[in-house]
Amino acid sequence: MMATTHTLGENFPVTPVSKEKDIMAATGPKKKSTGADDGFQKMFIEPSLKQLSEGLEDVMKQMDEYSNGQKLEEIIQQLEKIIVQGDEQTSTEFPRPPLMQHLDRTAHLAMLGQSIIAYLSILDSNHVRRLTTRIISDTTLWLSRLFRFDDSSAYYHMDDREGLVRVCRLALNSKYDKFNSDGFNALYAKPPILYISAASRPGLGQFVCAQLGLPLSSLCTVPCNTMFGSQHTMDIASLERLIKDDIASSKTPLLVVANVGTPMAGHTDNLGRLRSICDENELWLHVNGHNLATLSLSTVPSSVLAAKRVNSMTLHPGTWLGLPGSPAVTLYKTADPALSLAAGLMSSQPQERLCALPIWLGVQSLGYNGIVNRLTHAASLSQHLSQRLNSLGAINLTDKKEAPKKELKLEGSLKDMFIQTIQVFAQTDTVSPVVVFKFDDAREGLGKEFAAYSEGNTEVDGEEEDSNRLPKDLLNSFNKWLGAELNRRVAKVSLELVEGEQEGVCLKFSPMQSAPYHGTTSEDIDHLIEELKEVLNDLDYTIKQRSTFKSLVEDRENLIYIEDASHAGLGAVQFIPDYLKKEDSEAGRKELISVNSDIIQRLEIVQILRFDLITSSTIWLCEKSHPNNKLLVDEAFLESMSEIIRKGIEEAVKELEKENENKLMEEGVLRQIPLMSAFVNWWSPPPRMQSSRVVHSTSPQ
Repeated sequence: MMATTHTLGENFPVTPVSKEKDIMAATGPKKKSTGADDGFQKMFIEPSLKQLSEGLEDVMKQMDEYSNGQKLEEIIQQLEKIIVQGDEQTSTEFPRPPLMQHLDRTAHLAMLGQSIIAYLSILDSNHVRRLTTRIISDTTLWLSRLFRFDDSSAYYHMDDREGLVRVCRLALNSKYDKFNSDGFNALYAKPPILYISAASRPGLGQFVCAQLGLPLSSLCTVPCNTMFGSQHTMDIASLERLIKDDIASSKTPLLVVANVGTPMAGHTDNLGRLRSICDENELWLHVNGHNLATLSLSTVPSSVLAAKRVNSMTLHPGTWLGLPGSPAVTLYKTADPALSLAAGLMSSQPQERLCALPIWLGVQSLGYNGIVNRLTHAASLSQHLSQRLNSLGAINLTDKKEAPKKELKLEGSLKDMFIQTIQVFAQTDTVSPVVVFKFDDAREGLGKEFAAYSEGNTEVDGEEEDSNRLPKDLLNSFNKWLGAELNRRVAKVSLELVEGEQEGVCLKFSPMQSAPYHGTTSEDIDHLIEELKEVLNDLDYTIKQRSTFKSLVEDRENLIYIEDASHAGLGAVQFIPDYLKKEDSEAGRKELISVNSDIIQRLEIVQILRFDLITSSTIWLCEKSHPNNKLLVDEAFLESMSEIIRKGIEEAVKELEKENENKLMEEGVLRQIPLMSAFVNWWSPPPRMQSSRVVHSTSPQ
């Protein structure tokens, strides 16, 4: 989603154990590689080898200098240096606020739990086993009651994907009686199929198949809705067709992975329909997602409440409650403990089970009310931001909530009608804990949605709307800049950059993930809105001045305006001298780069514009110099800029004419005659002249 600058083709230091002659002797002659292989090696392999080589040199020096060890102060300084170097190497295109800047008493207690785990590991094994059993049972009871998943067991794991792997192994043992003894041979006749939504975490299905030793043919990606419903939720009709086709092909549908909060937009699959389909075909239903945190609230959306009926779910209590170093938890229900043991869901190693201690300490410190209040606060932050964003016409909410259009039909007994009424009001009043929004240049109404699948979009003529709007790539660039600027100004509100096929680049606010570590409050949301209004004014003015800037550039004979959708600014401009207009050689292109580079240097000296070179022959106009790096452009500035470039062009032409006159005087008249010049040049070759052409630009001051 974000562009990264790579330095290619650098020279790497040779390590003591990897000399070039040794490598050539071991590997033989070097094979000719393709262009794609060279590009991959330069972009990914060579920088990694360079970093590894530099690290090895540092380690070798430390081994020689500190053979007897180092002092604690020196070790701390060395660690700080490593942390600072890691921050400097981070991409600055979309800077993030510093993590863990808000650690309360509960967070410190969870961090203390890591040290306690190390201490407990050296105690007597029987004592540690009894202690671990008590911690596991208490924590599992807390979590199962908090998230409305009673009578369940728990598996604690540091890799949040590992729980799904163990659950899949449990489902395999349930479906195939001889799986433990025969292994893959038991699956050969009717291979298992895993169904995962296309909106799930990228690479999740491939990871599960790799860990289980299953071929990728066992993975079935279910497409998302295209006609009805959210485009980020699983298409139930497609899932039913895929299951029927697999059964007809002598395959075994095994497990469905659903989302309760998709990674991109935070949407929830239709769990009620999925439960019915899984019951009909005897499939295991597993859910994950950060919207599962709302199960602990007093008012739960009906779409999330259906998660009570699934077979297993993966929770992230450490992230939701702000407990650093805490594991993820997979709650599951099974009637046979032996199958759980065979699937690796019941570890016999006390040291592995002790990872639940930070969660145990956290829930003991917060208590039931403290946990519910913390999660309720995070949900209210998203609702507050959603309401404030609705008042900004330039902001498009990709998940705009609308009142239900269908009439409420009450059926059944008085109790059933009362429950149905409560569920309808709960679904209407509860907002998803994830807010996804973006800057949109179409402003025909406050808070109007302009996504391709929105109902409001059908009322506008598509061709007329597209003609008045900026290109999608340029809007993506503006939204990238918007996210970086908001993260810089309001660091306590963490915004994540996401990109969808229909929506393009958007900004995502997920307080369940970020609020505990950043200490986000409703006042921070109000501050974000005020800063957003100010940034939107800068964006509006920049967009309005793009046409003015383009016309000013096109009026100049030697300037070319270049549409550059990858940059959120006025645009790109290129200066082509008269003597290079018809030049298409490599020397001409190098000369063009030299001329434009000199313009960049001159304009930077007078501190009017900042230019960045993005290609070999294109200059990228970034912004006017300003203490806060704002995109502020006015007509007087544009006129002064054009005057500077005009004067530079005039001086370049004068120097070119003078250079031609000097060339004629030095070479003589005979070298200018077509037939005679060849003989004269052969008899007496002219000396090579290293001349440079410089464009002198001056400040309007």
